[in-house]
Amino acid sequence: MHLLLRPLILADTDLVFQFEQQNRAYFETYIESRGEAFYRQAGVYDHICELLALHQKGQHVPMLITDAEGQLLGRVNISQIDAVSSSGSLGYRIAEQHTGKGVASRAVKYALEIAREHGLVTLNAMASTTNIASQTVLERNGFNLCDKKFNVAHVAGEVIDCLCYRNTLSSV
Repeated sequence: MHLLLRPLILADTDLVFQFEQQNRAYFETYIESRGEAFYRQAGVYDHICELLALHQKGQHVPMLITDAEGQLLGRVNISQIDAVSSSGSLGYRIAEQHTGKGVASRAVKYALEIAREHGLVTLNAMASTTNIASQTVLERNGFNLCDKKFNVAHVAGEVIDCLCYRNTLSSV
């Protein structure tokens, strides 16, 4: 499957809204709910506007993961960009029907290239202690375990802990 990472644009509101609606239950088994307001058309529109405003400030790189036909497979973001420390944080979410197919691993690999293009030298990421698939994706892409945070979020009525990862980006 051919995979593309492309910048998020405001015209993607309907596409992202459908993606988030279709995958909400799946995502909420791993991460904290974004709340009811997010899962409305206006909520997704506001979310995209916020991401694009942060992008304009150089603090965020929001991207969509698509196949060659433009089907949305997932999202990947480089957030919390700090120009002083040349660091940022990586986050991603893959549609349930596209997990286990290497989409996340390849998207993270491409995101690392984009982080380098933005002059970042360190990228941080987190994965819940129970999300072995995300831990594996990060480790395969050169992220090293550096810390553990307790009581990070509430997921499905449970408090979850997360593992913190760091990738010191090489110039390759």
